[in-house]
Amino acid sequence: MGYVAGMIPGDAARATVDHCYVTYDRQERQHSRCVGHWTRAGRVVSGPVEGVDVSQHWQALTVDPGPNYEWEVNVPEAARHQVAVAHHMRAYVVPRFVPVLLVVLDLAAVGLLGWVAASRLRRRVRAV
Repeated sequence: MGYVAGMIPGDAARATVDHCYVTYDRQERQHSRCVGHWTRAGRVVSGPVEGVDVSQHWQALTVDPGPNYEWEVNVPEAARHQVAVAHHMRAYVVPRFVPVLLVVLDLAAVGLLGWVAASRLRRRVRAV
């Protein structure tokens, strides 16, 4: 479970946001898309970073939109490093307690497997 969530082997649970792009729909609601990089199994991986809270106050870097009708915005330093769970294709920004919760769940799963194995071993020893 920890490997799938991007927490093992020893990967930092952080994604660095490199670029964010903003577009608006017909109701003038803001939609954003961010791209960044993170470490996965010792390799640096680049791709989409989902769940970045892009503020309307982030400064646009271009006056005109790009070919996809998106404006690139300046990512402030405070928002550049996000706590995330990641796999080899994308990262998902999560609240700060989620990595700790994943480690606790991993430890509980290992403890449960150890308890089941020990109880089966005791039954075999008693049967002999």
